[in-house]
Amino acid sequence: MTGYFPYDVGPPPSSSGLVVDTFAGPLGAVRVHRPQRVSPEVVLLHGVSLDSTCWTPLVRASGEADLPWLLVDLPGFGGSDPLPGPVSLDAMAAAVVAVLDSLGADACHLVGHSMGGFLALHLAARHPTRVRSVASLSGSYVTVLDLVNDPLRAALAHPRAWATYAGVRAVAGGGPLVQRVLAAGARTGLLRWGTTGLVAHPRGVPDSLLAALVSGNRPRSFRYAEATGHGYDWRTTWGEVGVPVLAGYGDRDRLVTGHDARALRSVLPGAHQVVLGGTAHLSPMERPDAWLAELRRLWDGA
Repeated sequence: MTGYFPYDVGPPPSSSGLVVDTFAGPLGAVRVHRPQRVSPEVVLLHGVSLDSTCWTPLVRASGEADLPWLLVDLPGFGGSDPLPGPVSLDAMAAAVVAVLDSLGADACHLVGHSMGGFLALHLAARHPTRVRSVASLSGSYVTVLDLVNDPLRAALAHPRAWATYAGVRAVAGGGPLVQRVLAAGARTGLLRWGTTGLVAHPRGVPDSLLAALVSGNRPRSFRYAEATGHGYDWRTTWGEVGVPVLAGYGDRDRLVTGHDARALRSVLPGAHQVVLGGTAHLSPMERPDAWLAELRRLWDGA
C-alpha cells in the first residue's frame, strides 16, 4: 500500500493558482475551480456523488503553480445549482461548453472519472472542435449502461458489477435516512468498509474521502444522471470521437471491467488503454501520481 491514496480530498491548495468562480449556464449556475492567470487547457469532470475537489489529489501530484486546469462541479453536484429536472447528456455537455465560452477557452483536454469520463466521451463526439484529447478513467461503463437498460440480463452476465452497482444505487439514490446513516458511518469510520469494490484498500482510505462522499451525495441528481443512460447508443456516439483517447481502468474495479475495455476497443480501436494495478473504481484518487504520468503522455502526443 506504499503511496496508496497519498493526498486528501478537499479544496485545491492555494499554490495551484486555482480560484473558485461561478458561471451561469443552461442548467443553472456552475461552480468551478479555474486558473486565475491563464486560460484553461485541461478540463476535469468528476464522478457521481463527488465534486471537483476529488481532483485535488491529482492537483497535488502535479506540484505545479498556476495550473491551466479547470475543475468543474457538474450541474446538480457540488456547489453548482440543483438540476431543474431530468436532463440529457447533450444538455450536460452544453453546460460544460458554456463555461468554456465564458472563460474564452478554445479546445481543451478532457479528463473525466466515472460519470465524468462517460460525459467526456459524449462531449468529444458532440463538440469535436472544443476537444483536443479525452481521458476517460473508469468512464467507458458499458456494463453500467447494461444494468440501467436491462438489469436482469446484465445481472446474470455480470453479477459482481450488479451487486456493486446495486449498493451504489441504494446509497446514492437513497433518501434522508440513508444520508443520516452515511453521515454516522463517516463519523465512526464504518463507511470506510462500505467503499469495498470502489477502492482497492478500504483501510487506506482517508477520512477526507468519507466526508466527501457524505457531502457530495445528491440522490435526485444521481437518479437524473442514471436516466441519461436509458437507450444510450454508445457504439454510434463513441465511434464519432476523433481525438486521441486514453481509457483508464483499475484492476480491482468491480463496476468498470475488462468487458467495458473490450466494448470501447470495438468502436475506438486506436484508444490507448491502461489498467493500473492496485486500484479500483476511484483509481484517480488512489494513485494520482501514476495517472498524472499517463495523462502527460497523452497531452504531449495530442
